[in-house]
Amino acid sequence: MAKRKKKQEVVLTPEQQREADYQKAIRRMEGAEKMLQPEDRVHMYKEALRMFEELGDYEDSEVRKKRCKKRLPLARREYREEVYQTGMRMKDEAKSSSDYDAAIAQFRRLRREYKDIPQQIEACSQQREKARKNERRKAVSRKLAAVGIFAAMIGIVVFLSSPAAFYLEGSFLMRIQDYERANTIFAKSKGYKDTQQRVRECNYQRSLRAAADGDYKKAVKLLHDKVGDYKDALEKKAQYEMEVLAGAQIGDTVTYGTDKWLVADTAETGKKLLIRKKPAKAKSVYQASGKAAVWESSSLREWLNQKFYQTCFSTYEQEKVLETSVVTAANSEYGTHGGSTTSDRVFLLDETEAVRYHKVLKDKDNQKAWWLRTPGKAADSAAFVSPDGTVMRYGYAADTKDLAVRPAIWVSDGKGQGGSIE
Repeated sequence: MAKRKKKQEVVLTPEQQREADYQKAIRRMEGAEKMLQPEDRVHMYKEALRMFEELGDYEDSEVRKKRCKKRLPLARREYREEVYQTGMRMKDEAKSSSDYDAAIAQFRRLRREYKDIPQQIEACSQQREKARKNERRKAVSRKLAAVGIFAAMIGIVVFLSSPAAFYLEGSFLMRIQDYERANTIFAKSKGYKDTQQRVRECNYQRSLRAAADGDYKKAVKLLHDKVGDYKDALEKKAQYEMEVLAGAQIGDTVTYGTDKWLVADTAETGKKLLIRKKPAKAKSVYQASGKAAVWESSSLREWLNQKFYQTCFSTYEQEKVLETSVVTAANSEYGTHGGSTTSDRVFLLDETEAVRYHKVLKDKDNQKAWWLRTPGKAADSAAFVSPDGTVMRYGYAADTKDLAVRPAIWVSDGKGQGGSIE
């Protein structure tokens, strides 16, 4: 069988690349004008504006940039009004405490910067408390009304000590919204009927209650450990992670995606640098044998920004991971060339950053060495950090599988405008 010819990669000249970027920016701007949702228009105009700014004086980029700047405020006003009106409708239609929670969350999307949002949130909070009292009274009434029948039924089943007894008791506790006890009881009827589904529902409801009480860390832990992709859990988890991240300080541990991260830097307003708390085994060597260990063309960079990025973060979490301009300087001791600047969502630290964040990252229990993106002394080696936290600039053979990775990401914490980081 004849070997297939490898598809040749098309390499654009700088001028062709600028023209391609220019056409892409025009499509973004024209697409924004056709978007039905104001939120989508805002996003598209911002993208187009950023792209025209990068193009500088190419063609009529300046004129189009001004047009985007002129139309963006209108799109933002329409978006804010849409969010506000939706919140008002949700408030007017609210019947339960969870309905008022949803209305408050809607108003908070604008960070209390529009019209009478603080007053509307306060009104919703007062109505929510009234609704909660009503719900508690009804729950007590239901408990008292059902206790006689429940006692007769459960007595026989408990006597038999079967999973059905625990399933029935757990179902009753769910009906009266005692999700903590229901979750414990269902564990005793594991594998019976739809127990697993009910356990997930219990933990989902527990997470909502924790969030309503302001305990976002507990809410994230429940969704991460117990709920998975049930209902809209992934979206809720991303929202609650943002609440935790907004108040996190340097050195704090936060859950984001499937991993735990250390907050290493808060220098940028509305953005935080997260570095994986524990070095992890990489699913890729730094670079294949015989090739230069340059970050921009490395196998490890490709794996981190594709497989790792897709596996670690849900689509909702990916929206907050910022695209970062990553500069890899030459090795400070041996002068080995670091390669070109790259644009990455996920990256490794370089030797300077490893020293800068040494105190945050140091862990006496760590027994693994982990890669840096700085090249080593030899062209086919890369620098790394030893288990005791020492930066090893001499480097290690890039085709080894012995070293771990400690991915880093810049994340928008909800306080700023997001976008990319330079």
